[in-house]
Amino acid sequence: MIPEIGLLFLVLAFSISSFYVCGNSFSFYRNNNFIISPKIVYLFFLSVLLSFLCLEISFLMDDFSVLYVANNSNENLPDYYKFAALWGGHEGSMLLYLLFLSLWTLIYYLKSKSSFGVFFLFVIFSLFSGFVIFTSNPFERLLPFSPEGGLDLNPLLQDFAFTIHPPTLYLGYTALTVPFSIAMARCVDQSYSNWASDLKNWSVVSWSFLTLGIALGSWWAYYELGWGGWWFWDPVENSSLIPWLIATALIHSAIATSKRNIFSRWTVLLSLGAILSSYVGLFLVRSGIVTSVHTFALDPERGLILLFIIIFVLIFSLGIYSSSKLNDVSYSYGSILSKEFFFLINNVFLIILAVAILFGTVYPIIYEIFSGGKDISVGKPYFDSVTVPIAFFLAFFQGFGILTNWSSRSTKLKNLYAYLAILILMTIILSILFLNNISLSIIITNLMISSILAGLIIYSFLQLKNSRKMNLSMEFSHFGIAIMILGIGLVSSLESQKELIAFKDKPFELGDYEISYQGEEKNIARNFSSDEVNFKVKDSNNEFNLIAEKRFYPVSKSIMTEAAIYPSIREDLYISIGDQVEQGWVVKAQLKPFVRLIWLGALIMAFGGFLSIFRFKRS
Repeated sequence: MIPEIGLLFLVLAFSISSFYVCGNSFSFYRNNNFIISPKIVYLFFLSVLLSFLCLEISFLMDDFSVLYVANNSNENLPDYYKFAALWGGHEGSMLLYLLFLSLWTLIYYLKSKSSFGVFFLFVIFSLFSGFVIFTSNPFERLLPFSPEGGLDLNPLLQDFAFTIHPPTLYLGYTALTVPFSIAMARCVDQSYSNWASDLKNWSVVSWSFLTLGIALGSWWAYYELGWGGWWFWDPVENSSLIPWLIATALIHSAIATSKRNIFSRWTVLLSLGAILSSYVGLFLVRSGIVTSVHTFALDPERGLILLFIIIFVLIFSLGIYSSSKLNDVSYSYGSILSKEFFFLINNVFLIILAVAILFGTVYPIIYEIFSGGKDISVGKPYFDSVTVPIAFFLAFFQGFGILTNWSSRSTKLKNLYAYLAILILMTIILSILFLNNISLSIIITNLMISSILAGLIIYSFLQLKNSRKMNLSMEFSHFGIAIMILGIGLVSSLESQKELIAFKDKPFELGDYEISYQGEEKNIARNFSSDEVNFKVKDSNNEFNLIAEKRFYPVSKSIMTEAAIYPSIREDLYISIGDQVEQGWVVKAQLKPFVRLIWLGALIMAFGGFLSIFRFKRS
């Protein structure tokens, strides 16, 4: 009975949003106005929340008469994995998407009470809730009831990071709907005076959650997949990075629009590009058009419906945009040292980077379609060759850009000279620190982080000197980018590895470590069995043990590798095992210098964004 109640609440939410859209469309046609009631918004959110809770109860109660529960859970799963299993597949993850979409709708209404903005949020919800109800019902019954104990959650997802990575990323994806709705609201309502400021604030909300979600996904892939990589240029990874890049451009464009009343049309188009790029990610994950550890479904028909939704949103939005009256102040971008100019260049490079990544992601798909099934891949060499040069110039414009003034105040040339001097000095110092491992990539890394840090140092000095308030949100975000770039550059340039068959009493060396295989033990857990392979590790200071695992999940008959990791800020020792050979194990040992700086930098960036959100909520 609980699943039917859950479906009923979901249909109720869909009905509320659909009737609201239809009713207000008629009202706008007749009276050029929208009508909204707080009770409608509260009832709408409550309906989605109760539907979500009904599916969670089905998971926690092991109700395997529900098809989705039977396919994605097992009676031997720990309860916290049963809770997270709800978003372990296509149907449940879409219900989570709807929950967060309704949550942002409620928060936006309470914050702004803009009937136009809420209208467009309801349009998006109606499209996706209809998609879930008619093509992806998570409450569908399994008749006749056959699986005993359930088919189990994908072993790759039986991990703590899985419980927080998808929800965090979905909070970012769904939050992109709010800037889009604000932009559309401004297109039809010229009296929406503070729209650019609202749009900027909500873009920061989305950007912060996307930053945190992408970082959590990178961390999960690093230690769970057993490859020792933190980014693979996987199509689905790329589809999360592209909205992040566009959201970054959107924030800067919205700042210029709110401060100087310029870039208005560009800001609206970026809000549309951000939400559509997130929908492209949904399409890739759920259409089966790409193969990835992230994919939820292999159903081309549902993918086709998602494609129609993307096309509808595009045409619908462009139709509203084309009839809008968005007028900027008259301005000439003649001064190359104005903040407007640097924001413009920053936007151009970010969009070029997003388009380059999108091209590399979809080109193999397009090639396969038009070549009659021939398969090609676009990998790391392509992405490195296009992203590194663009990121290099972005770092410079980001670093010096914060020292520029709006066109009404001239930027002092002495700031530029001081910036270049500190940039060169910091690059030299950093290069000396890594003199033993100096290379072109190290020099490029040093130049990029010096570009950002030089700007932050001078900016902080000038703010303190002139007794001005520090923009801590911006400083933390930019500083986090510098730390992340440092981690990426160093681990990519300095990492080392060794692959061999490890035998007892035959230690091997990697860097400063002496590693010896000690033996293995069998372990029987609640939902899997494993071989725990023990390694003794010595260095000049201490001695410790690391345990790598080879797990077998009997329900899904899957074998998974759990890497053994010795973490530190300076470097990670990463040991993963392959097959057992005679009296030994196939072992891959890796040293990952400063890899933790990647996630530390991302956390600092997200913290900077959340600082801005805190100010937004207090205003």
